[in-house]
Amino acid sequence: KNIKNPMDLFTINSKLENNQYTSTGEFEKDIRLIFRNCYTYNDIGSEIYTLGEKLELAFNKIWTEKIVFQVKQQK
Repeated sequence: KNIKNPMDLFTINSKLENNQYTSTGEFEKDIRLIFRNCYTYNDIGSEIYTLGEKLELAFNKIWTEKIVFQVKQQK
């Protein structure tokens, strides 16, 4: 299985450290790309696929809390 647009947490961290993201949307896009690639490359039910799902659930929870907090701050 070929991944056309690879992405990993090291690259995201490097982009954060070098201020390469111009918006939270760009950051989220790269994070979501990691999950899509995980699900594309790994078989459903495999350990890595399942860990990807767990990480995505944790990310979604934290990301939603961050968005809600930002909205409250803007009001």
